[in-house]
Amino acid sequence: MKKRLCLFFLPLAFLACTPDEEENKPADLVPADKMTRILIDVHLTEASIGRTIRNFDTSRVAYKQAHKLVLKRHHVSDSAFKHSYDYYLLHPALLDKIYDNVLDSLSLREAKLTEKAVPDSTAAPTETTVSPTEIKVNPSDTTKVK
Repeated sequence: MKKRLCLFFLPLAFLACTPDEEENKPADLVPADKMTRILIDVHLTEASIGRTIRNFDTSRVAYKQAHKLVLKRHHVSDSAFKHSYDYYLLHPALLDKIYDNVLDSLSLREAKLTEKAVPDSTAAPTETTVSPTEIKVNPSDTTKVK
């Protein structure tokens, strides 16, 4: 009988010992909306450096400097960012919401850039559109296939 009572009260004891959410929050916690904007800039910076700098060591140094600039632009200290990121890692539901917003924003930016890069085929030709009749081929520029 004592074993059954012990097995019954043991889970209750563990549940009673869970820390309060307010106690775990760091004093310098970056709000979720600001964290979203910071992460957007961090990921854009990382992608830009990854596309332009091929040397791993150089890109790592450049990324560290760019990361400091991103945090400075958002008026957030490195320690506040780290504490906040660690807090959000411990609360996956909050981090999922933040990254959903980050992905939505990055996807929207990509769609806008893609829209600008690919002209609409139904639109009337503009000065920048070249019609096939304007293309002049010099016969000496072509290669003969045997």
